[in-house]
Parts: sequence; structure tokens; C-alpha cells
Amino acid sequence: MNAQESRDRENWLNFAAEHLAGSQLSFQVQYWGINPNHYDNPLHKHSFYEACYVRDGEGIYLDHNIEYPLHKDTLFLSKPGILHQIRSESGIDLCYVAFEIDEANSAAEAAANYRELLDSSNCIRYEIGEAPAALIWRALVGHTRQNDSLSDPLLNSTAHSLLLSLCTAFAGERNEEQAPSPRKTSHHSLRSAILYIRDNLSAELSVRDIARYMHLSERTLSRLFHENLQVSCQEYIQREKMKRAVHLIRHTDLGFSEIAERAGYGSVHYFTRVFTKVYGVSPGKYRNAE
Repeated sequence: MNAQESRDRENWLNFAAEHLAGSQLSFQVQYWGINPNHYDNPLHKHSFYEACYVRDGEGIYLDHNIEYPLHKDTLFLSKPGILHQIRSESGIDLCYVAFEIDEANSAAEAAANYRELLDSSNCIRYEIGEAPAALIWRALVGHTRQNDSLSDPLLNSTAHSLLLSLCTAFAGERNEEQAPSPRKTSHHSLRSAILYIRDNLSAELSVRDIARYMHLSERTLSRLFHENLQVSCQEYIQREKMKRAVHLIRHTDLGFSEIAERAGYGSVHYFTRVFTKVYGVSPGKYRNAE
């Protein structure tokens, strides 16, 4: 497929499959994309979901500071508000769709269930070449050749089925009979640990507490951070606490005692010492410099 043909199909989808109505769930599509040579894009986030299917090539997907390898028949999902990035040195053949639930035209329970399943699942699936999502996506792209009617009901129905199949694809990962590979397991465990840390920054987190929550040994947890992020778990905790503190200093008028508490430091004096060591200036001077 050449670049012009890809643009023609992409434009057609953006015309013909913009609003996808169903009996229980309806969707508003922000954009469709078909790019046979996708390279790098900047670190960014959306207010909607974006699902991508790799038809060929290799690259990296960064989500929540975790790098996931990309290759043929990989499906990944960027969730609202999550910083993410796609990188590829050689270019990947990528299909993508950005969408959100049309709340006004969806059953409330169906919309809530769909969102819950997508949000609670992992962000990536491998080897999905024969899964419904991949089969439907290939059929959808192929169907855009027959673009003789903007009101094509088959195209609209196929596009709607694709978005429904994403829920099954990601939620179904928890019920697969085949055990995930160690690499997939480590990525999932690391991401869960990171989310736990970010959700509990105001607490006095310890490696032992996190390991107990994750049902892992402290040694295994530490290895996850070293192998994937090249920092210790304790260093990662401190880095996240400092990021929280910097955000509060920059964007609020809170006093430093309150900031220290929200960043998980029991003592404002200890917080000040750590902050000064990391940034080279005290919290007060840092705020004044802003």
C-alpha cells in the first residue's frame, strides 16, 4: 500500500465512520489513521482512547514510563490522560482509531462496563493475528476500497464491531488459558507497582509495603525496577515524590508543610533536605525562581 492509497482510505474512514451507533453502545470517533510508515511521535496524552494495530514492522510503545516492544500483530491501547509515545527507527505499518463513548446515545450500564473493562486491563496484546480485533481491522481496511457511498451500512457496522472487539481483546487477557510469557508478566507487574506508588504517594511507602501488596518478594520487585527502569524501587519512589512536590510548588499556593505531607514526607525538615539535595536549591528558592 503506498502513501497516497493510505491517505485515501484514512480520509474515507473519517468521513464514513465518524459516528458509530449501536443498540447499547455508541461511539464518537475523533479520527482514523492508516500509516504504512509510522516513525516517532512526541510524548503526549489524549482525553479519549486510541487503539493501534501493528500490521508489520518493529518499534517501541512507551506508556506510564514503561517500554513495550512492538512487532507484527500487536494491539495496544492508549487510555485517557496517560502520557504515551510510539517510536520506530525503521517505520511500522500502523492502523489506529481515536474514540470516546457517546454517553448520550448509550445505555448507562453498558457504557460503564465498557469503560471499566478497558481501564482495568493491560495496555498491550501480542500475537493477535487471528483474534477478532485484528480480523475485523483488516476487513475494515480492505472494505475501504469499495468507497462508493458515504452512507455505507456495512462499513459503519464493521467499524462499530471493531470498537466492541477491543473490549473483548483487552478484558479477555485476564481469562486466557495459556500463561503469559515472563516478559509480559514482568511488564504487567511493574506497571501495577508504578500505579500503586502513584496512587499512594502521600503515604510513607516502603519497598516492603509495595512487595507485600504485589505478592512479590522484595528482591523480585527490586529486580523489576532495575531491569526495566535502571533505578531501584526506592529511587523510583523518591523520584515520584519529588515530581509530586514540584507540581504542587509550581501550581498551588500550599505551604511547604502541606506539600511535604502530600508528597509523603512526615517532616517538612526532612522534605526540605531531600528536595535541596535533589534540585540544588530549597523549596522556597525553587518557588521564587518560578
